[in-house]
Amino acid sequence: MRFRELLDVMALKLRDGERAYEGLFAVLPPETAQLREKDRQTKLAEHLFGNLQPLSRAVVKAQFDAREMERAFEELHGIILTSDADEASETDETD
Repeated sequence: MRFRELLDVMALKLRDGERAYEGLFAVLPPETAQLREKDRQTKLAEHLFGNLQPLSRAVVKAQFDAREMERAFEELHGIILTSDADEASETDETD
């Protein structure tokens, strides 16, 4: 079913985004891995200050993936509406 396929693709895209997010932290020293998430984010922000390219790339990719998924779900919904309308008109014709 196309809906299941889209959900699977969406889950993959989300995991890609999670990996990209975690990848941003690779520039930090290993000892920062023990910090709380908020503290790690602060350290990363300090590191990225003046060069937001890595963050920008990750965000733009996630944004592109989200829009791509939105279009795919919209297309599926359009197919469902069209099929439903076709079935309704066929039912009307047989009555």
